[in-house]
Amino acid sequence: MENDGVLSGRVVLLTGADGCAGAVTKGLLAQGARVAVVGAGADPVVGPGSPVLALSCGPDNPADLSRAVDTVIRRLGRLDHLVNLVAVRPRTDPLTGTDPLMELDPLALRDVLRRDLVAPLAWIQRAYWRWMAEHGGSVVNVVTDVVRGGPQHAALAALTELTEWLAAELAPRVDVHTVVPSPSLDAATYQAGITDALSGLLTHPRCPQGPGGPARDLVQGPVLVLTPQPVRPRRAA
Repeated sequence: MENDGVLSGRVVLLTGADGCAGAVTKGLLAQGARVAVVGAGADPVVGPGSPVLALSCGPDNPADLSRAVDTVIRRLGRLDHLVNLVAVRPRTDPLTGTDPLMELDPLALRDVLRRDLVAPLAWIQRAYWRWMAEHGGSVVNVVTDVVRGGPQHAALAALTELTEWLAAELAPRVDVHTVVPSPSLDAATYQAGITDALSGLLTHPRCPQGPGGPARDLVQGPVLVLTPQPVRPRRAA
């Protein structure tokens, strides 16, 4: 039985199952959404009557991505929202707190960009062509942790630029946003505020609102920066 919430009747595809996937899924279910979770470590498809459709998928296999999106549409009947959880997980030196670029294996940077930039774009492309191009919808990329360190900053900058580009290209049919932490925000506070910010974006894409969590600063563009204190809207660099 579906909850009577602001997302009642809508289908959300959540990719990149990691540490905060459970909390995000719970929050979406509480708002009445039907949720499909896709990740390399996800459980097999949940049986009839379950509120969650869980699919295992290899992120580097285009055929797997296409099959996963097709399965969501076939099983749940539609695809209103795509939420990509983007780990941007740090690899840092324990003394300096950074990962020196001059000591970084370029192949490691390639892996970071593939996971945090290429994979989200691949999901967006498939969701768009298989459903949203005709029916509309929204995409939210959620950076799941506070970002510090060279490779992670590079991935975040690329994701921000990609979001700006896609938001312009897909408007007004599809809204595209990315949620990022302010560097001054601690990880626990940020992760506690992700679900609230995400719910606001999915229900009111251009004016996220809602009590609780860190203050939301909607930049003049598609990037939403979560901060400990309200700040004036500004365009992302």
